[in-house]
Amino acid sequence: MQKNKLSFTTTIVSIALLSLFFFINCGPKPKGEELEKYLSYYTEAHQYMQNNEPSKAIPLYKKTIEKRYNFSPAYHELAVCYQQIGNDSAAIANFEGAIVFNPRDVDAYQTIGNIYFMRKDYDKAQVWYEKGSEVDKLYPKTYQNMATIAYMRKDYDIAKKYFDLALAVDATYPRAYYGLGLIAFITGDTAEAESKFLDAVRVGSMSEAIYMLGTLYYNQFKYDQAETWFNRYVEQEPNGEWAEKSRNMLLILKQNKSGQH
Repeated sequence: MQKNKLSFTTTIVSIALLSLFFFINCGPKPKGEELEKYLSYYTEAHQYMQNNEPSKAIPLYKKTIEKRYNFSPAYHELAVCYQQIGNDSAAIANFEGAIVFNPRDVDAYQTIGNIYFMRKDYDKAQVWYEKGSEVDKLYPKTYQNMATIAYMRKDYDIAKKYFDLALAVDATYPRAYYGLGLIAFITGDTAEAESKFLDAVRVGSMSEAIYMLGTLYYNQFKYDQAETWFNRYVEQEPNGEWAEKSRNMLLILKQNKSGQH
């Protein structure tokens, strides 16, 4: 997650600098000295954020906004810094500020939704994800997150609809295949579950899908295939969430083989 945020903010600073001519000529025109100051504050703040020093970046972003109140990237990156120090309320306020001055900042909608999701306030999360989907219909993460909320509510038809939309936007999005696999697994469609889990592995080598394939084959008494996938999970994620369970299943499979001889 952190890597994604830094990647996004690196893109933002490039856009901001490339758009400097636009801001100077098409918006409120700051005086030369103030222009130099707000860019200086912003550049220094961005560097601190990249170095994972949000406490040093925050006051500089605030100074940037004082000099250039409608500079959306400063609000967005300030919000990221507040997230880094655990101040989610301030993060939401500044993401909203970013949206005011850049209504197409889909990552801001997305991240506000994520904050509410982590708070288990799924209704508010859904609202922000829907807003994001209205801004950019070609953003698979938004559909993925709406699908996840529906899945958690056991509204599998709605979840499937959003997972399908995510794949319509990006056919290489592994989590959508995985989500469809889980729905098929839960509803008893083992052939569809196998197909979607294999797709998730094919496009993204998803460890969760690898584990579920082991489980699926074990439940079907296809023990050799189950052993292959549980071994693959342990190799890929030796300290993963299901590593211990995979090792236990491998022990059971080994004992079953021994008992057959």
